[in-house]
Amino acid sequence: MSSRPVYISASRRTDIPRFFSDEFFTAWKKGEITYNGGYGGSYTVSLKPEDVLGYIFWSKDYSLFIRHPLFKELLQTSNAIFHYTINDCLVLEPNVAPLKQRLSTLDRLCDFVGPERVMWRFDPICRFEAAPGAFVTNEAAFYELLPIMEKAGIRRCYFSFMSDYKKLANRGIKFKAIGEEDRIAIAGKMLRSAMNAGMELFNCCNEKIAQSVPGIYMAHCIDDDVLSTTDRFGVHRSLSLKPTRSGCGCFESRDIGSYEPKCPHGCLYCYANPSLFTKHLDLDMPASRYGADKPAKDRAQRAAENKTDNARSNAVTDPNDSDDDSGEFS
Repeated sequence: MSSRPVYISASRRTDIPRFFSDEFFTAWKKGEITYNGGYGGSYTVSLKPEDVLGYIFWSKDYSLFIRHPLFKELLQTSNAIFHYTINDCLVLEPNVAPLKQRLSTLDRLCDFVGPERVMWRFDPICRFEAAPGAFVTNEAAFYELLPIMEKAGIRRCYFSFMSDYKKLANRGIKFKAIGEEDRIAIAGKMLRSAMNAGMELFNCCNEKIAQSVPGIYMAHCIDDDVLSTTDRFGVHRSLSLKPTRSGCGCFESRDIGSYEPKCPHGCLYCYANPSLFTKHLDLDMPASRYGADKPAKDRAQRAAENKTDNARSNAVTDPNDSDDDSGEFS
């Protein structure tokens, strides 16, 4: 148990709001949570109000979380901010909900908590082989999503470039490192569009980007200033920097997530422990296992739905209008 109140991170290791909302809220009402810390160890953390300054949530899909019967009670009694990863690249995110659904959830989340408590993560930027010998980079979706985020009132975007972990070689897709010059060029182009939309850009775990592109800030994904200004209960205390890897700017928190069981999103770039469709995920898994409303659909059906929903979204959107807890999961 902690000797003084802390912020709870839920979680950079797996998508708790999407797949473990029932387990989280059960633990929240109980006042403590025990999680698998790996290497045969488990840890118990107090979630009692007197031990918690607030919550930092991370997810690719808050649809179940915000519909939970205890969600509003959580907001009435606790500080909370929400990192929401919204990309649009089905080949790298094979089991993420259709874009249209995630954007609808974004609007509802902003209505509940206020857009100042929602951080858009466009994360990570990757270069991968889309066809034999043809490598593409996935940042094009940033420009399609930017006006949607602007309309939602979101003013902070966190982004990173994929880290080249050795285990990515076993994901069934070829990745290619993005050189420093290309990273700076991509970031500079993103900044010009972001400034026109009133969006601030924060780069995670690459100090050279902030140094080379004036106007882009080093990310503090767990940010003392943000947590202070969004504190509704007068409980915030000054935090110490506690980076989780080289270049990380995060302040102290306690992460309550686990790398087991494997995350069903199955994102091919993930640094954590994704359940890859082709090898691990049981497509007939009971929906109750992860708190979903219905069983997972087969890959072809999900791809078709994403393609349809994304096309509809683009049609109505005018493009002119961490352990190594990096930003690549959330």
